[in-house]
Amino acid sequence: MSWVQATLLARGLCRAWGGICRAALPGTSISQVPRQLPRGLHCSAAPHSSEQSLVSSPPEPRQRPTKALVPYEDLFGQAPSGERDKASFLQAVQKFGEHSVRKRGHIDFIYLALRKMREYGVERDLAVYNQLLDIFPKEVFRPRNVIQRIFVHYPRQQECGIAVLEQMESHGVMPNKETEFLLIQIFGRKSYPMLKLLRLKLWFPRFMNINPFPVPRDLSQDPVELATFGLRHMEPDLSARVTIYQVPLPKDSTGAADPPQPHIVGSGRDPGGVEPLLPDAAGPGVFEEWLGRLRV
Repeated sequence: MSWVQATLLARGLCRAWGGICRAALPGTSISQVPRQLPRGLHCSAAPHSSEQSLVSSPPEPRQRPTKALVPYEDLFGQAPSGERDKASFLQAVQKFGEHSVRKRGHIDFIYLALRKMREYGVERDLAVYNQLLDIFPKEVFRPRNVIQRIFVHYPRQQECGIAVLEQMESHGVMPNKETEFLLIQIFGRKSYPMLKLLRLKLWFPRFMNINPFPVPRDLSQDPVELATFGLRHMEPDLSARVTIYQVPLPKDSTGAADPPQPHIVGSGRDPGGVEPLLPDAAGPGVFEEWLGRLRV
């Protein structure tokens, strides 16, 4: 059969098929005739619905009962005495070590402990920071070859160790030999936490006494003492005296629940010079009267 005969045969079949369709459905085009899929071995002529399926769905796998993890927030709230101090904080760290022998979730626990340190008043305790570093598994995150040293080996763990050192730096805590030994055991000498430690040991001693007018770490909450301390720092003459003048209460003020007596804090560099730091404490009209009588 030549290609001419094959072309004519195909054209005749198309015309015959079109005539059959027009005879079956008059007034409709071929494109509007619904197509009926051929029957297969696993198909039927009935319309398929989502509710009725010939093939049953496989049974859902049985889920094993997962062991409920102890929230780390509860570890810090299980102190028998209820006090938030160093002993209860170390007890929470010890409970985490007993709960997770393989130290799973140690990064999340360390980040939570860093946030809780201010509440327990241990943000400036070096021993507590060493206890947090001791939570890390030993000899696991150390790089073994040159490629691991080039790329950051266990980056999340190294970032957590740097976060501990940065909080030590912000609170002025100087690392010691134990801190260095722990970092070598955990991350090795060629690591970013160890580099952070070397920088702290280099710059902390140099900038520790750089301020000629040091400010105490814990300031008083009394406004009179704060004013006295501020005047001593503002006065260039180190031999100047700071005198606190107390203004008596008005005569019409009676009763046990009277407000505290106002004060005028002054610093004198010459016999008649008084620098009041709290002028509003004396009240209107009294400030000018007392200011002329004050002598240092």
